[in-house]
Amino acid sequence: MDEFWESQVEAFWKNGEGKDAEQLRKELEQLLAGMDPKDPRVLFEIASLHDFLGEEEQAVVPYQQALDSGLSGQKREEALIQLASTQRNLGQFHQAIGLLQQIPSTSELHADAQGFLALALLDAGHSTEAVRTAVTALAPHTRLYARALTAYAQDLSVPGVAQA
Repeated sequence: MDEFWESQVEAFWKNGEGKDAEQLRKELEQLLAGMDPKDPRVLFEIASLHDFLGEEEQAVVPYQQALDSGLSGQKREEALIQLASTQRNLGQFHQAIGLLQQIPSTSELHADAQGFLALALLDAGHSTEAVRTAVTALAPHTRLYARALTAYAQDLSVPGVAQA
């Protein structure tokens, strides 16, 4: 049942582009029919739809409820990233940074989280740390210069401070 439901959720998101908000709300409501409204997966999908529709303020509470209700695995990490992105868009940069720092380096979504972390750091006024985060995340995906990029990223100094 869970695999079937997950495939339906995946199809919902894959086919969501170009549909109006009312159609998407109706389809998600049908998809979630009969499920416990407090199920963290339900809360996550509701929050995700608000986000998708540009309703960031309405997405925050269901994301937090999904996380507090025990959302687990990759969906938990997706929720952390999506909530952090939402909070960044709402000007809550430090909350976003805190959430993104919870994604472990062993996660398949770590590089994704690092991209959003770099943006949140930049918005919070931490430009050097933002560049360090972005370059460090990028380095393993380069063809020849991963070691050099990683070293340079770690050596970044605070702007205006000369290095010896």
